[in-house]
Amino acid sequence: MMQFSKWKMGAAALVCMWLPGSVHAQIVKNERLLSFEEKLVPAFVTTAAGSQLGISDEHYRDGDHSLSWTFEPGAALSIKKDLKFEKKDPTGKDTYLSAFIVWVYNEQAQDKQIQFEFLKDSKVCTSFPFGINFTGWRGAWVCYERDMQGTPEEGMNEIRIVAPDVKGKLFFDHLITGSKVDARQQTADLQVPFVNKGTTNHWLVIYEHSLWKPDIPLTDVTEAQKQDIRVMEKRFRDMLYTPSALSDKEMQSIRKKYDFYQITYKNGKVAGRPIYFVRHSEAYERMVPDWDKDMFSKLGVEISDYFNLMKRIATAYNNTQDAVLRRELKQKFIAMYDNATDQGIAYGSCWGNIHHYGYSMRGLFVAYFLMKDVLREAGKLEEAVRTLNWYAITNEVYPEPAVNGIDIDTFNTKLQGRVASILIMEDTPEKLQYLRSFSRWLNKGCLPAPGLAGSFKSDGACFHHCNNYPAYAVGGLDGATNMIYLLSGTEFRLSRQAHETVKKVLLAMRFYCNLKQWPLSMSGRHPNGGGSLIPIQYATMAIAGTP
Repeated sequence: MMQFSKWKMGAAALVCMWLPGSVHAQIVKNERLLSFEEKLVPAFVTTAAGSQLGISDEHYRDGDHSLSWTFEPGAALSIKKDLKFEKKDPTGKDTYLSAFIVWVYNEQAQDKQIQFEFLKDSKVCTSFPFGINFTGWRGAWVCYERDMQGTPEEGMNEIRIVAPDVKGKLFFDHLITGSKVDARQQTADLQVPFVNKGTTNHWLVIYEHSLWKPDIPLTDVTEAQKQDIRVMEKRFRDMLYTPSALSDKEMQSIRKKYDFYQITYKNGKVAGRPIYFVRHSEAYERMVPDWDKDMFSKLGVEISDYFNLMKRIATAYNNTQDAVLRRELKQKFIAMYDNATDQGIAYGSCWGNIHHYGYSMRGLFVAYFLMKDVLREAGKLEEAVRTLNWYAITNEVYPEPAVNGIDIDTFNTKLQGRVASILIMEDTPEKLQYLRSFSRWLNKGCLPAPGLAGSFKSDGACFHHCNNYPAYAVGGLDGATNMIYLLSGTEFRLSRQAHETVKKVLLAMRFYCNLKQWPLSMSGRHPNGGGSLIPIQYATMAIAGTP
């Protein structure tokens, strides 16, 4: 606590305001954070002769400017300043680690790497590679003492970025030289696959599971299977929204919210107000004295707001036959899609820190699925499928699970996105392979789980955090019951035992809730007396048929 307080006392203040003359918010001002909002390149930032530096307003991730670097093969960009690296607590009481945080923009993907080096008095102490085979923004949170090569030293005073053996141009923004962060949450992706290696946290294994391969062979899709797919797609659409008339009030609300994001195209390039994942605020936790973990939500720039608007646009598009309105809604949707993709919501990108992202991404999967035809018409469907597959960690369904059960968070936050990432595909052998794998994986997940593992038990309990936990069960049962109904009556339906297991959990919950509320003794860390079962889950299971 003393170390933490000392750090806070020496930190600069949180801004959380619109800066004079700036279009977009620079969330924090701090000596550790380089946002490049000045008109000139800082004197401590230099590059080799033949390469060029500039302040650009073409792309931005914090505020409305970034540092542009046009480089020659093998050139280096140097940032000379105190990096504020701090060693980990030798007592082990403080588990936070000092991390380097940066966002990089690439206009032209190249199958190459740049090298970040960290120096003390011109001596390289530690380094890491960063892949540049992408377009748009990519973020990285890399812990000095765990993820980098070499040994970091307090007093490091230079960052050197070394170019590959080709010419190119990159942009850098929101660069934090050193910030103590929760060491559990940094996330590997295609750019930095070595970060937080060995983590088994189900939120953070996107990259690792993207490498998994199927064991079910590819086969042609039969007409009967296509009919099953049409049935499932119709049921899924009916789950996602209820058709109703599009009101003028809803259109005006959509327009106002859309305008807030200030999405524009210039010379074929998209730009808009930067959007953030709620957990990105953790970068500032020990940098500012009045840190607020919900700062992005309060400013309206958290990605859940963004994707919920995309969902509203998709729903409105499907709720009107007015050609003029449909054209406007289509334009707004594609602009938001382009902007999100450009800001790093794309295949291969994990934004540095992605833990618990499922809660913020629900609208993404719904919106993209509902606009499948629009995305196809715009030539973006294949890219969108890859994006959904990545964030839904859909390849996790490929291998047959070794044990029964699935974590309740997966039932709650990933199932809808995972089935959306499959059903949005065209009717290819790969889609059929995914459906068969998904059905097998879900079936094993609904079978009675061993010991204290999640989720469903043979006696009707539903486990999370190693005990029967109805507060989590209701969210997980939404996913489980919907998927049982979705697959029912098709080739991909669940087994009798899996169906019976979920049914028994629902009936057991109905017994101990009597009528709807569960007792405080079963409320865990939610002892507010407000928890209750969800009747629609019983209706869903009823129309799904008997085991």
